[in-house]
Amino acid sequence: EKEPSSTMKPSEANFSSLGTHLAQATQAMETATSTAEEQNLVTNYTISPPYDKELAAKFSDKWCVLKDEEAKRDWYPTADASNSSWMLRTPYFMLPGAKKSGTTSLSSYIMQHPLVARARTKELQFFLNKNFRTGFVTDQRRTLVKEARQHMYALDYPVGKMQHRTDKITMDATPGYLFFSAMLPHRILCVCPWIKLVVILRNPIDRAFSNHAYVKYRTGAKFPFELWLEDDMARLEKSGFLNATTPEEEEVAWPIYLKLASEGPIGRSLYEIQLRQWFQALRDLGRDPKSQVHIVRSEDLKKDLQGEMKKVYNFLGLPYVPVKSEEKKVVMTYDAPMKNETRSKLEKFFAPYNQRLYDMLGDDWPGFWDPKQK
Repeated sequence: EKEPSSTMKPSEANFSSLGTHLAQATQAMETATSTAEEQNLVTNYTISPPYDKELAAKFSDKWCVLKDEEAKRDWYPTADASNSSWMLRTPYFMLPGAKKSGTTSLSSYIMQHPLVARARTKELQFFLNKNFRTGFVTDQRRTLVKEARQHMYALDYPVGKMQHRTDKITMDATPGYLFFSAMLPHRILCVCPWIKLVVILRNPIDRAFSNHAYVKYRTGAKFPFELWLEDDMARLEKSGFLNATTPEEEEVAWPIYLKLASEGPIGRSLYEIQLRQWFQALRDLGRDPKSQVHIVRSEDLKKDLQGEMKKVYNFLGLPYVPVKSEEKKVVMTYDAPMKNETRSKLEKFFAPYNQRLYDMLGDDWPGFWDPKQK
């Protein structure tokens, strides 16, 4: 131990030394307590390989660039692979949206769990075009898997911890991953073919209204809600989406709309096509969306926080730990309530799209956001 400086009084030196020892002891106790708590938690992570390896091979050939046999072998690691199994938990799942549905609250609840390790930040945004397209996508829209993984792990995740702690998992909570469903599912599944999704959805009208308040708050703009909706509706019409009469025609129009869209107040609330494209990408990979995607309703989370978080933790294979309700969230203030006429028009517009979502998800979804349910 370094001797105290001659300019420091003995009492000051002793006090400083005592403070250092106390700080070290406190840190050691906290670490020991944290470790003890984690050791009592039993995980049940499920890493499901593709149910159809032939489909998985076709998927990788079409969408992913795997340059050699080693890359092909390591593309979809197995849980018993000693040198690469940590990748299956890094990230283990994504929270892709929908924006202004409660992603910040839900991610903060999940991060309270002692077995969820923090990534660099909540919204990594790694797979969005602004960060991904230039360096990791070929002219044929295929993903350079090795290069993307190297960059992702170097920048975003605590790789050393994940290699050492086999009970830890990580996540990426970027809302845009759901919205940009025409391009991102295949891109993400090339880099992380094992990934699970926890999706949070909110009444599409309330989500759009909150989105408007958020944009006004961030930009200082003063445009009315109705004008903002009209602008996005015009983009949907220009893309051909509103005039589509079949799912196939919608599939053609959707990527055109995404190129035209800015915030997409209407488009981001069209959940059915976004989930449809994600589900199809999972099927193309040979994975079952029903077992790989868990959907949370924002309204349910608000009513029964502990019950909904039990479902989320069960889906992720995490033991239940009570959640503290003092979560981080972005609270929006509104200049005025939504006009009744505006809400009525939006209810009429979203009704058929919501019905298709209900048909897709089944169970207790039918009619959930219908006006009569209020």
